[in-house]
Amino acid sequence: MNIAQRERQLYEQVWNDYPAYGDFSPGERYLPAFLDMLRQEKLPCERATVLDAGCGSGKGALALLDAGFLVTGFDVTREGLTAEAALRFTCITGLLWDDLRTVPGERDYVYCCDVLEHIPPQFTMLVVQRLLEAAVEGVFLSISLVPDTFGLFVGQPLHQTVQPYSWWAQNLATLAEVIEMRDLGVTGLYFLRGAANDL
Repeated sequence: MNIAQRERQLYEQVWNDYPAYGDFSPGERYLPAFLDMLRQEKLPCERATVLDAGCGSGKGALALLDAGFLVTGFDVTREGLTAEAALRFTCITGLLWDDLRTVPGERDYVYCCDVLEHIPPQFTMLVVQRLLEAAVEGVFLSISLVPDTFGLFVGQPLHQTVQPYSWWAQNLATLAEVIEMRDLGVTGLYFLRGAANDL
């Protein structure tokens, strides 16, 4: 079994066996911070297009839709999607270290909440590069800085890349202009200028 198959199987197991995994949605929680960053940078909100990369349950994507964005979801599996999410937006399955420019539609922003810490360390910065390539205006990241608890149920940690706020800041800055950062203690928020913005 290759790493892609292992990742897909792991999250299918998590979503199917532990429904409480979707109770908390970072995508919902950090939407106000994302909107605040867009307003500060005078970037478009209304009818802007967003790729929710690692959309999970889809609650974050639903919040984006309700805020006026046009949303496409992307995740390793659709197993976590709520019934409402499955009806209201398209979710494409794949791996975030693949070329996301092949995902149909234009994307002003990529919105990626509490996903990067789940990525195997050898792929983490490649994923950031893929997110940047897929965004015209910018990439919003929330990254958990602490180990997860659900890994105890499946026999392996789900947070594979646990690093401090400053480590993420330094490494992200090697790939893109970091427009804004916020240290929330257990979570880091980062807004990066999209790679397509520089073309």
